[in-house]
Amino acid sequence: MKYSNDSDSKSASSAEIFGPSTPQEPIAPGEYGFVSPEHQQFPPILVIAVTNVCDMACIHCAHPVIKKDADYRATFMKPEVHSRIVEETRAYGDKLWVWRYAADGESMLNPHFLDMLDETVQAGIGPVDLTTNAMSLDDTKMRRLLEAPIDVIDVSLDAFTKASYEKIRIRGKFDVVTANLRRLVELRDELGSPTKIMTSIIEQKEARDEVEQFKAYWGQYVDEVLVRGLNTDLGIVNAAETYFEDIERWPCPQFWKRVTINQHGDVRFCVEDWRNTGIVGNVMDQSIAEIWTSDIYAKLRDKHATGSWCDVSMCAKCMDWQHMRWDHGFEKAINKVMGKE
Repeated sequence: MKYSNDSDSKSASSAEIFGPSTPQEPIAPGEYGFVSPEHQQFPPILVIAVTNVCDMACIHCAHPVIKKDADYRATFMKPEVHSRIVEETRAYGDKLWVWRYAADGESMLNPHFLDMLDETVQAGIGPVDLTTNAMSLDDTKMRRLLEAPIDVIDVSLDAFTKASYEKIRIRGKFDVVTANLRRLVELRDELGSPTKIMTSIIEQKEARDEVEQFKAYWGQYVDEVLVRGLNTDLGIVNAAETYFEDIERWPCPQFWKRVTINQHGDVRFCVEDWRNTGIVGNVMDQSIAEIWTSDIYAKLRDKHATGSWCDVSMCAKCMDWQHMRWDHGFEKAINKVMGKE
């Protein structure tokens, strides 16, 4: 496998992002827009993908599909790219809802990740979350995470039984991951670390009958159990059974709440954009604030605010908006587990 640190990606042109004008659609009732005036200048949620490498091939994830693309290259974020993001965010550190290490791969596989985490925490940025499959955790890595200390660790488990887990999380080892999760909780308590620990299950047909058992069992050990919806990742994953018909669409909250930054430092407007077709800038060329307040972001917000989302090429085919409700964002889970609501 070739490992690259060089970015071949480029910002998409307006013509690539926007398609022909379409009739406006009805908008579901609700209040949409920036939750706070300060969010107009900088996004309250940053999703940072420090790699596009993963050691699993989950059936609900786009990764095993895009890994087969001809232009896929296994890549790790360079420390200088991460430092650029940290340095800009430092000024907004106490205004963030969450800085989340997640998205395109398993963060723990980046050989610089623990140093990156230390850099973020020491800059006063937070709350900081790591979403991980927990396969590569060991006592040394757990100690680094807990002593940093990271604010939240979210372990994606997705099944209660070993049989279901190994159908869903291909190449994952149920006994290893569950032992790691238990040890993480135990070590957290031994160290007196303030880190909060969550685990999550996706409500999909392979484990839907296990959701209540999962919640009851893991709820005894962790601070919060999350039940997530199953996304199609813009059609890459077959998840049609989780969607409803004949409901009015609402504007996508991503345009007002968060950006995703991939391992190259590219800023894209959609977290589900695994193929990076909606790149609107790069942190090494522009500040996040400049990108967030750019004309193209203003146009994207206007299209969604007016029910013209089908004018945005990527949004026209999206079904994942149904699992992106304004009142159930990841920031709500973070606030709850951190005791803020």
